[in-house]
Amino acid sequence: MRPWAALVVLLCGTFLANLDVFIVVVAMPALEADLGADGGQQQLVLAGYQLVYALGLAVGGRLGDALGSLRVFGVGLAVFTAASVACGAAPSTAFLVVARLVQGAGTALMVPQVYRAARTLFTGRAQRRAYAAIGAVMGLGAIGGQLLGGWLLSADTLGLGWRAVFLVNVPVGVLALTVLPWAAGGHRTAVPRGPVRADLPGAGLAAAALGLFVVPLVASGTGGMVWWGPACLVASVPVAACFLRHERALDARGGSPLVPPALLRLDGFRRGIVVIVLVNCGLSAFVLMLGLLLQTGLRWSPLDTGAGMVPAAVAFAAGSLLAPRLGRGAEPRLLCLAAFAATAGYAACAVSALGEDTGRLLGTVCAVGAALGLCVTPALSVTLRAVPDDIAGAASGVVSTAQQLGAALGVCVFGFVFFAQVRASADVVGAFAVTTAALTMTSAAAGVLACGLPRAAGPAARTEDRLGAPEPRDLPM
Repeated sequence: MRPWAALVVLLCGTFLANLDVFIVVVAMPALEADLGADGGQQQLVLAGYQLVYALGLAVGGRLGDALGSLRVFGVGLAVFTAASVACGAAPSTAFLVVARLVQGAGTALMVPQVYRAARTLFTGRAQRRAYAAIGAVMGLGAIGGQLLGGWLLSADTLGLGWRAVFLVNVPVGVLALTVLPWAAGGHRTAVPRGPVRADLPGAGLAAAALGLFVVPLVASGTGGMVWWGPACLVASVPVAACFLRHERALDARGGSPLVPPALLRLDGFRRGIVVIVLVNCGLSAFVLMLGLLLQTGLRWSPLDTGAGMVPAAVAFAAGSLLAPRLGRGAEPRLLCLAAFAATAGYAACAVSALGEDTGRLLGTVCAVGAALGLCVTPALSVTLRAVPDDIAGAASGVVSTAQQLGAALGVCVFGFVFFAQVRASADVVGAFAVTTAALTMTSAAAGVLACGLPRAAGPAARTEDRLGAPEPRDLPM
């Protein structure tokens, strides 16, 4: 096994997963012109991918525990790459929607394996660097998606038009699949600590609870809550309670629950999950609102909009990479300070937008990007470091699900606020200012919760730093 080479290959999947959430946004007008996609179909193309992605993450994490992270990652990347080819060749909107759903399923298999690898391949300082790399790649994929999409549409490579935003995934996926066996170093047989069986009833209940909660928010779009939405939201609560009860009963019988109750008994894990939801809620909403401000409010082209967001992406990546050096065993303190810095940054962005000072606005956007980058790495570290190795995959699935649900909630809730302001005043700049000011609630709440997160034990942490990465026998190909 070559741990860092394996992580680089896994990060290719993380980059593609986040890229595909945002790269399609700039292609919507071209889809409408070429395939005649109406508003509802465009919503399915955008949200269907992320919904299947979120619903399948816990299952993907548990499969990593059962079969090995690299093996499951390879299957997921193959499915994702094949679905990207299907998206690029789609003859109709209906075909494209189905292919996007399959893409989401492949992503759900890939992403939890990245966190599991960082948790089980590395320890101490090396583990913190691995989390930093994950955070940086996530930010580059998310914010760089609009830049790459705008460039592909402007260049119209080989006359592909909007199809290029999907086909760009293919060479990266093929290259990663080619390098994966070498990075795995020939480890092809699992060495499980005990039997891990699929928790199909738990998977069904989890998907039902999350679906009842998320689908109404996605379906509501910008026009207000659909008539059946409140009933689904209410129904998600008893279904979630049934899921938790099933998981406890299965664990008591010696089974392998999808979300082991031991995870929920870890105070650092519970608090960390809430912090991750809040941080991603603000991040995704902010990226969406900023793109709408630049394109709709300031009349920038898709390419110019993407270019304008590059400094924020660089700041986010830099913050993620610097976090391990700044934290050094005091990640909760760094997370708390970074969250409050993001709060101040959101407020400054709102003031800059109202002042119509583009240079100052882009400067404050960079500050927000850096603060959020400093949040991501310590949030992952404090959430996952106390998790036992035999349920690391399950924990990774829960963390990934929390990230995607936070992102979906941010886009739905704050997107609704944004468009409500636009409908009321027809003022995109004012709507951005109001919505961005509201985002301060997410980062401020994350900062308050972070103050109560446990610190790493000093001697233990120093021992891990000396040990470095252990022999990764539990991550087979």
